[in-house]
Amino acid sequence: MIVTTSRDPSSKARRFARAMASFLSLPYVNRGKQKTGEDETWLVVIEDHGNPAGLVKRSSEKEEQLSFRLSGETEARRLKMSVPKVAGKGIVAQSIAQFFELEWLCEAVPAQGRIIWVAPGNIDFIDEGQAKFRLKV
Repeated sequence: MIVTTSRDPSSKARRFARAMASFLSLPYVNRGKQKTGEDETWLVVIEDHGNPAGLVKRSSEKEEQLSFRLSGETEARRLKMSVPKVAGKGIVAQSIAQFFELEWLCEAVPAQGRIIWVAPGNIDFIDEGQAKFRLKV
């Protein structure tokens, strides 16, 4: 999976895409006019009025969209390579795990590590106990 932006992204969308790629331990590609490959899966950050507003997961089989409102600012600094896990109750958390192609831990929340915590209305991205950013869905 590769993280990228729309063709002419705002600086906020680029910063968010880099932060998301770093959190998920995925490569970030400045797409420009590049077309997606047939056998690749792309997470494309879409924006509304210059602000990140969603992710579109594009693959050869299908296209899925996750709409959100970003709460707070993101840092585009690199994190250590670590694959996050998704935690949270219910079908919403399970669908987020499927969207990002990650392991779902049901209700169990590990004390350490990189976690995507899914709660009603929010998705928190937590690294070693420190919240990196929050998406309001």
